[in-house]
Amino acid sequence: MKLFERAIRRANIPIAMSKGFNPHPKLSIPLALSVGISGKDEVLELELLKSMPPEVFIEQLRLQLPKEISLLLGEVIADTEKGWIRDVLYEVVFDDPGCLNTAKINELLQQPSVMVVRSKNGHQKPFDIRPSIQEIMVKPDRLVVSIKKVENEGMAKPEEVVHSLLGNGEKEGFKITRIKVNLSSSE
Repeated sequence: MKLFERAIRRANIPIAMSKGFNPHPKLSIPLALSVGISGKDEVLELELLKSMPPEVFIEQLRLQLPKEISLLLGEVIADTEKGWIRDVLYEVVFDDPGCLNTAKINELLQQPSVMVVRSKNGHQKPFDIRPSIQEIMVKPDRLVVSIKKVENEGMAKPEEVVHSLLGNGEKEGFKITRIKVNLSSSE
């Protein structure tokens, strides 16, 4: 966030600031990455003081960012749509490609419910991940998992889906990368 705050300031982009004693630029990442998960296509939302064409905004900001960070697309969204995640795509690459053969994809997708136990503040709570799982695609060397946000419920975590597919509690043996975040306004 600091990187983008500084780049926006250097690019002289008219960003709105929060109110109060210690104002901050109004920018956010609607869906933060979990620890251990990398991202290829992330979303940054910000509020400007005056309208700018997305192309101009992207070009001004691109000049201030490190070469390792590229901006792919800019679009104007309504305030009512800010932070509304429709679905997310994850890529799962296994250390042992044989895991793709043992993954029980069809069995999982045919189940009406897939319960996992989530722990928070020392309390355990059951959570049904099945309504969030849209699709699981098998590629030659990886899986692509599509997870949607379920209204008032939340969404499955990609590692919960992988553990359910493999039928084990292994915390290692695979790498997860978030490859796409679709907002409700995206096509």
